[in-house]
Amino acid sequence: MVRLIYTLLLWSLFVSAAAQAPDSLENLTPDRAALIRKLVALPCGIRPTDAKAVILQKIKTYLDAYRPDPERSEDAYARAAVDQALKGVMTGGYGIGAVLVDSKGKILHGAYNAQLQRGRSDLHAEMNLLTEFEDLPQFRTYKAKAGFTGEGNTIYTEQLRLYTSAEPCPMCFIRVAIAGVDTRYVTTGPDDGMNNRAACLPKFWYELSQKHKIERADASPVLGQLAHVLFYSFLL
Repeated sequence: MVRLIYTLLLWSLFVSAAAQAPDSLENLTPDRAALIRKLVALPCGIRPTDAKAVILQKIKTYLDAYRPDPERSEDAYARAAVDQALKGVMTGGYGIGAVLVDSKGKILHGAYNAQLQRGRSDLHAEMNLLTEFEDLPQFRTYKAKAGFTGEGNTIYTEQLRLYTSAEPCPMCFIRVAIAGVDTRYVTTGPDDGMNNRAACLPKFWYELSQKHKIERADASPVLGQLAHVLFYSFLL
C-alpha cells in the first residue's frame, strides 16, 4: 500500500510538472539524436534520414505557409522572429533571430545571429538587430532627444518591443535593458537564458533590467518548438 501511494504521488508530480511545462518539445538540452526526434515530431514532414539542407527547406516551406493564430496576440511577431532564426541557419550561422516592433504593431527591422557569417563576437541576434536599427536613418524618428540620462529615460522616444526567437543570453539581456525595450522571447533559453537569473546581476544592472518587461511571448506552441530546434540546429 505504501509503495502504491508513493508511486501515485510521483506520478501526480510528474503530471503536474508536465502540465506546467510551456512546451513538451522544449525541455532538456538535446543531443543530435534527441534533436532529430524533435524535428520529426514537428508538422513539417521531416524524416530521420533527411539531410540538413532538406530539413531547413521543409521548415521554410512550413513557415512560409504558416498563418498566425488569431487567439495568440503575439503570434505574427513570434513567427517573424523564428523566420529570422531560420535565415541565420540557412546563411551558415546560429539559429536565433529577432525583430523590432513599434507601438502601432509595425515591424521596423529584423536580424539574426551573424557571429559566424561576419566573424564578430558581438553579433548575437538581439545585439545585431539593435545595432543595425540604430544605424538606419529612420532611427532618428525614435531616438530620444534628451539621450540616455536621468531616471526612467531610454534611448528611444517611444516604447518599442523586441521579439526574439530565444530567451536573451546575459550579453543581450543587458543590451535590451540599456536600450529600454520590452522584450518577448518565443522559446526559453535552454542553456543561457538570463530572465530567471536576473537577480544574480549587480544591483544597478538588476534594477535597470526590471524597468522593462522581458517575458515569454503569447505565441503558438509550434513556433516555440521551431525556435527551440533552430536554437540547437548546430547539432545537425
